[in-house]
Amino acid sequence: MKEYSYHIPKTEHGMKTFKKIIETGKTLFAINGFLATSINHIIEEADVAAGTFYIYFDNKLALYNYLLDYYRISIRHAANESIKGLTSRYDMEREGLKAFIEYVYEDSLAYKLIWESLFVDENTFKEYYISFSESYVHNLQKAVNKGEIKKDFDLETLSYVLMGISNFVGLQVLFKDKITDEEIDRIVDQAMKTITEGVFTNQKNT
Repeated sequence: MKEYSYHIPKTEHGMKTFKKIIETGKTLFAINGFLATSINHIIEEADVAAGTFYIYFDNKLALYNYLLDYYRISIRHAANESIKGLTSRYDMEREGLKAFIEYVYEDSLAYKLIWESLFVDENTFKEYYISFSESYVHNLQKAVNKGEIKKDFDLETLSYVLMGISNFVGLQVLFKDKITDEEIDRIVDQAMKTITEGVFTNQKNT
């Protein structure tokens, strides 16, 4: 069980203060890292009282894990919104991949915060990806039942393969100084070609 808690405010004024702390913490964590960022630094940059911080967060780890929970939920939401009305697993994978790429392109701090959690709290890092995998497996099984995915795949492994493609193709896009919507579509199509066609020829070694 996670040894932290955060408390969502119930008033509009409280929510404004809460969001100030969140945005400040996200920026400082991304720039300086978790260990080098102090609560006092967050309080000073957010221009809030020390007591106000502790109304919403038990400690610094609570704030960090709130951000991870936020990314987990909002990335899934972006993917789910992108596949509304789609019926084929291919189309869902393509649009979900594109939605992820567009999300992290708009909020590149997500990568640093999510991956740094491996060194902040290893169990939190594991839980982040395990929960994604479990949800993925559930949806992949539906595609297997419909005959869209081969039955001999280990779906847990497949979920990590597909997440790996999303993560590193997302980095491919982020590493570019400028990118157009057309180029994102081209990259997504190349990734989908890899998934559907593979990379090896059918020639056997002689």
